[in-house]
Amino acid sequence: MAVELGVGRTAEVMSVVLDGISSFKVKVDASDDTRSKTLFGNGRMQVKVQVLVTGVDSNGTPVHVPAVVMDSIELIHYTTGKTLRAGWAASAEQGRFTLEAPAVTTVGGGDDDAEDDVLHHQVRTFWVSSSGAGTTQIAARLSLQGQTITTNGTALGGVHDSSVTLEAQPPQAYAMEQFRWHMTRRGNEEPRNRIFNYYLGLYPNGQQIKLVDWIADGAVAEENYKFVSANKLYAYATNYLSGILARPTATHVQLSLPYNGDAIAFAVFRDAITRDSKLYSVRVNDRDGELTFVQALSEYSRIAPEFKSDKVFQFRAIDQHGTEHKLAIRTDFAARDFYVERG
Repeated sequence: MAVELGVGRTAEVMSVVLDGISSFKVKVDASDDTRSKTLFGNGRMQVKVQVLVTGVDSNGTPVHVPAVVMDSIELIHYTTGKTLRAGWAASAEQGRFTLEAPAVTTVGGGDDDAEDDVLHHQVRTFWVSSSGAGTTQIAARLSLQGQTITTNGTALGGVHDSSVTLEAQPPQAYAMEQFRWHMTRRGNEEPRNRIFNYYLGLYPNGQQIKLVDWIADGAVAEENYKFVSANKLYAYATNYLSGILARPTATHVQLSLPYNGDAIAFAVFRDAITRDSKLYSVRVNDRDGELTFVQALSEYSRIAPEFKSDKVFQFRAIDQHGTEHKLAIRTDFAARDFYVERG
């Protein structure tokens, strides 16, 4: 079962031959001996799982394991030997949500081979997620010269027996009282224009869980989303209103408001129509871990038909663990205010 490895640095370096696998281990981190980890079963949160492989030649001397062998490594369920399934998935790509859930992990005893691992092993890293709650024990397998070697003790005489245990907890849900919703005025607007930033945060038991993204039907990826608008509203000191949810990657939101209307027309006509618009660049996402909603108001109307989009805006806020929270923004046009509620 030998694999020849050509090495060509100098004439004195001869080809070496991979004859077998002396060590084949699964860890949650190559640098420690933790044997279990916890994550949220939301399909986004990932836990790092690393596979350590040491190859040897016919004399038992460690040799390089070629890419074709390392690329053949797959994660499997320890008990069945099958590739990950039932909501469990492994990816070679690290996603955005790799923080551990706040739970105590089980740490095993010291690994006698730790020093040897550091010196000789090669590592392949996977990122494992689960779309539901549950616990699984994860092993690995690879192919060498047409033979399958596993770490669940079922192949080649059961020489290798190594695994990690992952526990996927149900995604955490929070009462509306745990969300913070507060507003501040931008200031320095033109006369009869008003701009406010509303901030949405999550603080269960006074400890922040960052909100890092959002999803809404009809929204375009990477673009801010106007979720409400009205013209010729005829509300107190307000004829024009718009609401924009900023993407977490944005630093400013660009918007325009009708302004500089005729003083006589403003005093006589309820809709206070004007042809002029003022462009504003509004700073957003200036509070870490909170989503920014921008409300723009004007006492003037645009030269456009009367309209009002009065549907409750449904969206899903995503926290730092990748868990979605279904929420909604209701606009009170008479009070010129936004309210957050359960979606």
